[in-house]
Amino acid sequence: GPNPWKVILVLAELDIAFKINWISYLDIKSEPYISLNANGRLPSMVDPNTNITLFESGAIIEYIVDLYDTQHKISYGADRPQDKWLAHSWLMLQMSGQGPMFGQRMWFVHFHKEKGLQSAIDRYGDEVKRIVAVIDSHLRKRAAEADAEHGRDLWLVGDKCTFADLSFVLWDVLLMTSLFPGEDIGIGETFPYFYKWHESLVARPAVREMLEMRERLM
Repeated sequence: GPNPWKVILVLAELDIAFKINWISYLDIKSEPYISLNANGRLPSMVDPNTNITLFESGAIIEYIVDLYDTQHKISYGADRPQDKWLAHSWLMLQMSGQGPMFGQRMWFVHFHKEKGLQSAIDRYGDEVKRIVAVIDSHLRKRAAEADAEHGRDLWLVGDKCTFADLSFVLWDVLLMTSLFPGEDIGIGETFPYFYKWHESLVARPAVREMLEMRERLM
């Protein structure tokens, strides 16, 4: 699923060495993994530098950024409190909005045992489009405020790509490839600011490397 790769992407952006310990989905509800993650989901993290163990991708990302992004490469410091905390708001939207809604759309389109359950497929498809529209509208306003219509990359918060932007990448890749099979929902035409933002993200070297790694290992 996308969640472990969200963490890997943040580590890659910060050039932090890491080791992936693969675990079968058959084993995530039993020991020893359940002692790392009481919810029996992926990912979990053990930091060998501090012996801190965490689960939930959002919590892990916040921990990594707080402890290791000392130069604020993908975050903001105390000198920019509004931007610092607003980035966390967008991360929470990813966790509570994009992840669950995109995930349910994926489930009912591809994996639910009762195929073609159109009411559920449509319901989560509408939610996917709503969340994309929220981001598109936000970026459109940011463009107008910054007079950034011509060329400059736009980000969710402030003037640089942060962990908040990066948290959306994996599900947005699946939006483009898997959530609406056989349908052309016109992302680029209907949501141009969202689309440009996504293209800016996937053009980043660390994002490209992570996506290539994922392609090799999946």
